Amino acid sequence: MALVGVVPRRCVNLPPGALGVLVRSILGGTLREGPDLEAFHAELARWLDVPHVFAASSGRSAFQLALQALELPPGAEIVFPAFTFPVMPMVARILGYKPVFCAVDLETYNSGPEHFAARISERTGAVLATHLFGRPCPIEEIAELTRQRGVRLMEDCAHACGVRVGGKQVGTFGDIGVFSFAQGKNMPCFGGGAIATADEEIAARARAIVAQTPIPPADELRGEAVSVWIKWLLTRPSIFALSAYPVLRLKLAGGKPLMDSAVGDELLARFQGSNPRFSPMGNVQAALGRVQLRHIDAFNAGARRNGQILTRELAEVPGIRVPPESGDHIFVYYPIAVEGGRRDELRDLLLRHGVDTKTSDMADCGLLETFRGADAPLSPGQKPLEASVLEICVYPILSERAIRRIARVIRGWAGLAPTAARTSSGVAVS
Repeated sequence: MALVGVVPRRCVNLPPGALGVLVRSILGGTLREGPDLEAFHAELARWLDVPHVFAASSGRSAFQLALQALELPPGAEIVFPAFTFPVMPMVARILGYKPVFCAVDLETYNSGPEHFAARISERTGAVLATHLFGRPCPIEEIAELTRQRGVRLMEDCAHACGVRVGGKQVGTFGDIGVFSFAQGKNMPCFGGGAIATADEEIAARARAIVAQTPIPPADELRGEAVSVWIKWLLTRPSIFALSAYPVLRLKLAGGKPLMDSAVGDELLARFQGSNPRFSPMGNVQAALGRVQLRHIDAFNAGARRNGQILTRELAEVPGIRVPPESGDHIFVYYPIAVEGGRRDELRDLLLRHGVDTKTSDMADCGLLETFRGADAPLSPGQKPLEASVLEICVYPILSERAIRRIARVIRGWAGLAPTAARTSSGVAVS
């Protein structure tokens, strides 16, 4: 079993100095409270170019804060893309709103104005525009639609922190933007999330909610931070090759599940039982966030570069569909759609070649038992989108050589010869 060149399914992105932030916060007693909280709010707001930012302990908690601060009428409908992280519409339901699902574009997995327009009614309070997998949706057109129809616009930027459309950051086109800094995202802050808004009334309500809510206990923050740092260590390719990868190969040989997270209805059942509540960000998370802001644009550029290489290498491969070319697509996740029910076959082959991949946490929510009865644009017997999606890590910790090796394995699986390798200057190499 070759261990050289092994690629993890995820590479947790912690910048230089992350361990120092954690140690100083523990020794200095600033895990919960400290000067970094307000500084992070100000620096993130300046980076996003919005007047107001409020940080939360997680992305889910940030979305809950956004809904509470938006203060929609009880029972209002919120239109979600049908293909999304199912916890989001569940949060809306828990808060007394009705999730309604609209169709998505099968090439980009995002919903456009035409999809939202078909689901907006007199009962609609807001729509949630999602920039899925780091690809911006047509947010300018969606913003114009919501202005015309008189409904609130929220942006889910969990996969898209740092994406710009026409030079403007996503998350700043609508009434409120929601960001996630979880361990699998491009800007993890030992967990964490945030909302951004230019609306003074929304900001005032958010400020009041944050002021009245206690920050999580120090033990909880320390445990989460240590866990994220350990996962950063274990997702270094060389360490992953000696730890998790052999376990995955044994599981594959034994026909057992490959350490995948709970998804769909199983995930929602666990989430509902957790009694979810809003909680603010802790100082240790904010301290790391300040460091991340100095590195995130360079990190996104590296992920974008690797994703573009993979797109070019796989553009003509039969049996798979790659993300179409676009402007600012940062590839927080690189999704390929594998046709003909062969996703797991390709996943197993990649793992045998040292490339671990991930099935998607997204779900075709209208097909879930939890949302049965929700007004969803689905056809009887429709196969869920997530059944064909395979996510590949393209984070810049991986070299161009590693990305091209992934492409060679996939091309070989499809019966194609490898393409000629080229340097970034376009010169062919052997």
